[in-house]
Amino acid sequence: MADLEVVKSESKESFAQKVFRHRAGIVIRWVLAIAVVVGIVFWLKYQADTKVYTGYEILTKSLRSDADNSKYMVYNHHILKYSQDGAEAFDGTDSTIWNVTYEMQDPKVATCGDYVAMGDEGATEIIVMDPTGKQTSIRTKLPILSFCVARQGVVAAVLQDGSSSRINLYDREGNLLAGLKSTMGKSGYPIDLSLSPNGTILAVSYVRMVKNEIRSSVAFYNFSDVGQNEIDHYVSGYDYDGTIIPRIRFLTDSAAVAIGDDRIVFYTGSQKPELKTEIPFNKEIQSVFYGDDGTVALVFRSERGGSYYRIHLYDTDGEVLQEQEFTLDYTDIQISNGLIIIYNDLLCQIFNRSGLSRFEGVFEDPVLLMAPTDSVSKYILINRNMTQRIQLD
Repeated sequence: MADLEVVKSESKESFAQKVFRHRAGIVIRWVLAIAVVVGIVFWLKYQADTKVYTGYEILTKSLRSDADNSKYMVYNHHILKYSQDGAEAFDGTDSTIWNVTYEMQDPKVATCGDYVAMGDEGATEIIVMDPTGKQTSIRTKLPILSFCVARQGVVAAVLQDGSSSRINLYDREGNLLAGLKSTMGKSGYPIDLSLSPNGTILAVSYVRMVKNEIRSSVAFYNFSDVGQNEIDHYVSGYDYDGTIIPRIRFLTDSAAVAIGDDRIVFYTGSQKPELKTEIPFNKEIQSVFYGDDGTVALVFRSERGGSYYRIHLYDTDGEVLQEQEFTLDYTDIQISNGLIIIYNDLLCQIFNRSGLSRFEGVFEDPVLLMAPTDSVSKYILINRNMTQRIQLD
């Protein structure tokens, strides 16, 4: 009887071990399968991220007839063409999204999201186009010095008011929302401004003389409930002696950057922006470019001299993402899909974030604009008389 119990016990133990080994085998096979799939995915991604292209194929081509003075820019993943007579937004297949007509001597353009604002310096009208091309006219009464737009159509404009300046805020219907007055003796002369994409915070760069010294100031105004009880909606600001800050821009709703002649300054905060990082430099900036991911790039002459350039790419916190040297005599730089796209009318070079040159080639036809798409290998080339959709190969 005791022997029978021992046999039953061993039988139960053997059965349990078999079940355990079976289940463990299934788990191991699943883990190995998942590991293989993940490995393949990473391998394919690595191959895609490091593939070097040597040429390109023209996927589509459409002929177009544009005025010689037409200018082009990337606009919310589309193309914006504008001239003295009007503006047109079209996609990569050359299909018109909207077009408007006007008469301007030298139209200035500001975009954010789906909205476009256009106006002539010294004129008294700003035209705002929504995603459908519906046109709103903002009558300013005072001469326009500069302006910007938010993604829901709110417009901020600097206006000349005799010896002083006014900064007015308008809604997308053209109604005046708020106004600020600036004088050289008080805040200074406004040289640049930027609205946060959500339209609630306005950043302004001022310059003035204090005891025969140049002083620049960056001021933030909040037009939401947070700034209602503040004088002129002013919520934060910073002074910089001995320098001029000609550019200020919101990178996101809670991140802004100011670019001076000897420093770049990053601010953070969705209500009362605060200083995040200040980076000094002693080289002259050649160009400034902004990425579609909130990055900002400064281009300097390289210390190697000659035809060498060096681009410094920063994230919204002021961290350096990449320093890239190149020699191409560029006319434009696009930052998109984790790539730096450098080109002129005949040549192009594309770098990834690791500094690998993904493409270096010659255009078949002179290019005015090279526009990225959602794909790292597909681009739109704008020529004076055609639109080409290409794929690198």
